[in-house]
Amino acid sequence: MPGFELFDQQEIDALADVIRRKMVHRYSFVNCRDEIYRVEEFENAVAAKFGVKRCQAVSSGTASLYVALKAMGVGPGDEIITTPFTFIASVEAILECGATPVLAEIDESLNLDPSVLEEYITDRTRGIMPVHMFGAAADLDRIQEVCTEYGVPLLEDSCQAMGATYRGKALGTMGLWGTYSLDPYKILTVGEGGLVVTNNEELYRRMEYYADHGHIHSKTIDRGAEEKACLGFNFRLSELQGALGLVQLAKFDDAVARLRSNKKRILERVGNVEGLSLRDLPDRSGEIATQLVFLLPDAARAKVFQKVSKEAGVGCALLSENTWHYARHWQTLRDGASWARVRCPFDCPHAPETPPLYRPVEWPKTHGILSRALCYGIDICMPDERIEKTVAAIRAAARAAL
Repeated sequence: MPGFELFDQQEIDALADVIRRKMVHRYSFVNCRDEIYRVEEFENAVAAKFGVKRCQAVSSGTASLYVALKAMGVGPGDEIITTPFTFIASVEAILECGATPVLAEIDESLNLDPSVLEEYITDRTRGIMPVHMFGAAADLDRIQEVCTEYGVPLLEDSCQAMGATYRGKALGTMGLWGTYSLDPYKILTVGEGGLVVTNNEELYRRMEYYADHGHIHSKTIDRGAEEKACLGFNFRLSELQGALGLVQLAKFDDAVARLRSNKKRILERVGNVEGLSLRDLPDRSGEIATQLVFLLPDAARAKVFQKVSKEAGVGCALLSENTWHYARHWQTLRDGASWARVRCPFDCPHAPETPPLYRPVEWPKTHGILSRALCYGIDICMPDERIEKTVAAIRAAARAAL
C-alpha cells in the first residue's frame, strides 16, 4: 500500500525546486521566497479535497494526535476512550498529555464497539476516539449517538484511513478533529508527517500556534518579531515535505482506485467460501482496501489457515499475535515504562482513582475476535502473478482449515 510505490520524476522535480530556491523552512524568509509556501499549499489542498475548513500539517501522525489533544486542553485527570487494537501512538499521545487512555472492546469491524462505550464513560471522559483501522470506518453513527447523549466530542484517529469514507463523507471530518499519518507505509507519504483537519477555527488556531512554539504567524514581518500566543513545541513540517505532499496528493485518487481494484480482483477469484468471512464493516464501500482481513469460525482453524497460506508462499498475519497493533503485547504500557519522575496517569496525583492496569485479560471480546482474524496486505502495484499467487494461497488455506 505505500505511496512510495508511485514515486517518480515528479517527486524528484518537486524536491529539487525547493532545494534550488533554498527555501526549506515553512515560515521564515518572508521577504525573499516570492510568496511560495508549499506546506500551506498542501494544507489548503487537503482541506479542499476532504471538505473541511482547516488543515494543520505536523511532523508525524503521532504529533497530529498529540497536538490535537493538547489544543483541546487534555491533561492529567482526563480520560479518552479508545481501542486496544491500534498503533501505540494513539495511546502514547493520550499518555503524553498526562491523561488516561481507557481501552474499550472492539467489534468484528476491528474498530471500537459502540455497544460497550457507556460502560467506560465517567465524569472525566473528555472524548471518544475511534481508530479507523486498516482503512475502514468504525460505526460512526452509533458512536456519535453516544457522544451526543453524554456531551463528549467525537475524535477521529484516521491515521490509517486517509481517503476512506463513511456514508459518503471523508473519515476524519465528522468529529471535532481528525488525524492522518503520512509515514512511509501510508498511501500518501512524505517520509514522515501528519495532518489534523477540523472545522473548528479556535481549535485550529491553537494547533497552529502550539505546533510552532506559540508563534502567531505573519507574512508581513520577520519571524523573530512575531508575537506568541502560548508556550508550545516544534512539530513543523518542512517545505520539502510540503512539496512532496502536493505531488502525492495528485496521485492519491489513482492509488486508492488501484488498491480497491486489487482487493476486488482477489475476492472475486476466491469466491464465496463457507466459514470464511470478511470483517463486518458498517460501510464497506468506503474502505480504501489497504488490507484484506478474513474472520474464521475459531482460533484453531485460523492457525491452520495461516500455516497453509505461508506454506503456499503468501504469509498472512494472525491479528491476536500482532505485536504492532494489539495492546495485549505492549509490556511498556502495562509497566508504565517512562523516564518521568511522576508518571501520569500511572502514579499521578491528579488522577482521582487508580488508573486501569493494561493487562491482557482486560479485553476478552477483542481477543476472541483477533484470535480468528487473518490479514493480508494489499499493495498499489500488484502484478497479475502476485494476485494469482495470493488467490491460490487463500484457496489452499481455506481447503485445509474449513
